[in-house]
Amino acid sequence: MAGFMRRWVAAVVFVLGTMPAAAEEGMYNPDGLVRTSLRYSEEMFDRQAHVPNKIARMFLARSEGRLEPGALYLGGRFVATRIWETTNTPGRFPILSRLPPTHTAGTSDGYGVINEISVHTTLALPMVTAFAQGEYTEVEYPGQKPIQLRKYWVAIGDPDVAPVYLAFGRKTVNFGNFATYAPFTHSHSTHYFWPQSDDPVIELGYVTPRTELAFTLIPAHRGLRVLSTPKNDGAFSNFAVNGSHRFDLGRGRSLRLGAGFLRGTIYDSVIAHHPPGVGINRQWNGLWDVNAVYNAPRFDLMAEFTRTLHDWPATGHHVQATTLQGRWRGEVFGRPAVWSASVSRGVQGARGLPWEVMEQAILGLEVDLAPHVKIGAEYMYNEGFVPLILPRVTSVAGVKSHTVILGAELTF
Repeated sequence: MAGFMRRWVAAVVFVLGTMPAAAEEGMYNPDGLVRTSLRYSEEMFDRQAHVPNKIARMFLARSEGRLEPGALYLGGRFVATRIWETTNTPGRFPILSRLPPTHTAGTSDGYGVINEISVHTTLALPMVTAFAQGEYTEVEYPGQKPIQLRKYWVAIGDPDVAPVYLAFGRKTVNFGNFATYAPFTHSHSTHYFWPQSDDPVIELGYVTPRTELAFTLIPAHRGLRVLSTPKNDGAFSNFAVNGSHRFDLGRGRSLRLGAGFLRGTIYDSVIAHHPPGVGINRQWNGLWDVNAVYNAPRFDLMAEFTRTLHDWPATGHHVQATTLQGRWRGEVFGRPAVWSASVSRGVQGARGLPWEVMEQAILGLEVDLAPHVKIGAEYMYNEGFVPLILPRVTSVAGVKSHTVILGAELTF
């Protein structure tokens, strides 16, 4: 605990020390060469919202005048959490977005995590926008380094000329929605199907305030999460298409409908391991996704369903995830606050098998203490312990856990 607090305080001092004296709207030196935009940084750093469509958000920021050509935009984020967990099965903690080495062999656990210390830079030029994001994290996947160049791309296009862009770089592939209204923890939809690329992809997009369409060519390599192909030979044989459209309903209400398809995923082999390389009996097994978001002035509702086209050979069953969630905007002690509730469910086995299903429910609260500072809290209930690595071997039926997470987020 003491070590975590020392790291937390040091990181806060570092981030606060690099923050400019920004105005309430988050702009610093709006006429200079080097600038910041709080709203833009929040969108680009956010792992819970705008998960696959960061380039589209960047493109819209240009069209709205929040990114102006001829300027270099800088931003930073710090996120830290303190986690308390209990489980009814020793050593089995089914909380999503955490790695097994962080857990104990007992029935309770408590630990602190620096989720990320990130910086980004965006260079806006006529017809070209370049982006790069580096980060430090204590929850990297095996084989990754704590300090990473997480995302980078160059996009060609100007919304004042035409609502289209062509981009090349490393990013989350534009597929699905995968937003989670909880402050810190992902849903099963994100946990199962987040398509993060390791190699640069090519993305062609169409973006207006109401409509987003994207087609992505993906190298046939093993990605950081769900991306994979039968041969992994580097050819641009994998691809994704994704789209959404917002229908205005009047009085500040709207309905956005989305759908997508991804051709190549890890759910293609009898070897349930990350990665299997060139596995046994591998075949293309794609995903399809549908999602809907209802927005109102004080609350939002969202639903998403994603499923594989074919059975996963490792379990003999298709893989699917469903997320239902809502959030309400209000105040806590006079400060802007968001209350949220999220339930999600992942299925990958036949009824009654130990690896059949995982379920999660989250109650969350996030409060804006200041323009740059948010604090959040979650209570989470999980049922089912089904690691997606070797589920037939590692799954345990009847596991139930309760988790409380407190955290802070600083952004500029």
